[in-house]
Amino acid sequence: MGIIQRQALRNSLINFIGAGFGGLTRLIMPLVTRNNTELGLLSILDSVSGIFVAVLGLGYHQVLLKIFPKYRNPENGHYGFFVLGIFFSFLGITISFLVFILFGDQLLRVETDITLFQRFSFLIFPMIFFRIIFLNVDSYVRMLYQTFIGVFLETFLSKVVIAASIGLYVLLWIDFEQFVYLYAFSFCIPGFVVLIFAFFKTEKITLPSKELFVPAERKKIYEYALFGMLMGASTSIVLYIDQLMLGKMLSLEDVGVYSILFFAARFILIPSTGINRIAQVILAEAWLRNDKETIEDVYTKSCVNQLLIAAFLLGVGWTLLDPVFSLHYKFAAFADNKELFLILGIGVLVEMSTGANSAVISTSKHYKYGMYFTVVLAILAIVLNYFLIKEYQLVGAAVATTLAMTAVNILRWILLYKAYGLQPFNFNFLKAVILSVGFLLMCYFVDYNASPFLKISLNLLAGTIIFWGLVVGLHLSEDVNKWLLKMKNKFF
Repeated sequence: MGIIQRQALRNSLINFIGAGFGGLTRLIMPLVTRNNTELGLLSILDSVSGIFVAVLGLGYHQVLLKIFPKYRNPENGHYGFFVLGIFFSFLGITISFLVFILFGDQLLRVETDITLFQRFSFLIFPMIFFRIIFLNVDSYVRMLYQTFIGVFLETFLSKVVIAASIGLYVLLWIDFEQFVYLYAFSFCIPGFVVLIFAFFKTEKITLPSKELFVPAERKKIYEYALFGMLMGASTSIVLYIDQLMLGKMLSLEDVGVYSILFFAARFILIPSTGINRIAQVILAEAWLRNDKETIEDVYTKSCVNQLLIAAFLLGVGWTLLDPVFSLHYKFAAFADNKELFLILGIGVLVEMSTGANSAVISTSKHYKYGMYFTVVLAILAIVLNYFLIKEYQLVGAAVATTLAMTAVNILRWILLYKAYGLQPFNFNFLKAVILSVGFLLMCYFVDYNASPFLKISLNLLAGTIIFWGLVVGLHLSEDVNKWLLKMKNKFF
């Protein structure tokens, strides 16, 4: 668990710093853009390119997880897996280019605000190009235990570029059109940089070894790639379908409002991203050794730790919404829809409290079930969004996402329990649940008169001291207590 703690902590730290930039830019965007329709345009560019990338990465991530540990060998260039990843990437890029030529008009149509969207829709292809490169090459780099560079590029550097672009736009040094170009560029730069990083980190660049193409191995690669594609497609649908359907069924303005609160709720997932990046690599190696003790340890600890982190961020985040949204009249639309943050946040809380279940399944012999569950999740998300958006608009989209996430996590838990006897929900987890529920109720009802900046400071400080003080006092997380003791010894 040592390597998971070290890299997850470092990844989470840079994630939070990057998310700070990202959160600041998201907060400023409604102030600098002329209306929420322009916000919706930026979200749609991200969503459409994101769905293409997840599918047209061609499942290379899954191929790495299942096959790479067997061929790990720096001296011979890991049997050419780096070049194999480049091949997968350019094949996916070529397919995306052909899809754009043949079906672009139909795929990129929105029902409202179509002129604004069509003006910038050509940016989606370069975004897809570099995001596919990043997805596959970063997956390869992570298998070399280099998880930090991808986190730095995706969650920090790209956010800094967006923040700088906003600064240039506010100073009137660029117009809105140039700002959109820079926004698209921020999604491209991580792919370019990680490609260079991987080139220098691979001790020997070789073509894929012929051992990878013997009939038995070739069959595995095709199989893992297919399942990886289906999982990627389903995952991207879950992540982006609510915003895409809002754009088609309502308007880009509604997407703009929803996207800000959606981002705020997804902020809670940041520590989980850092943990799962390295946990996948550790779990893949553990399954290869049939080391069930390590697998169970990773799974159990991830549930408790992520539940506590999610409860803290959701509770404190809720107490900050009102004072933050009261800072400017342009935040009125977000204040009127603040319940979206709570609904989406509950879905994230469920996702995190079930720990690294997805990583455990994707690296096991039952990896196909991970794809099946993700397909179920995607279908649920589409069906629920369609009916609930029609009936309840933005709230319906948030409820649909949360219900779908909850259902699929129940299925994952059942599979791991039935197939491997893995049961992470022990008495310590129950204590963490009770503390989390109590803390969330306290945060929901807390209210007092004070200036916005004072309320932000007090709520953040008091929530941190109360929650983590109880976590330490009740010994709910061995990792948290060890880390705090380490910090105490280091500084005192």
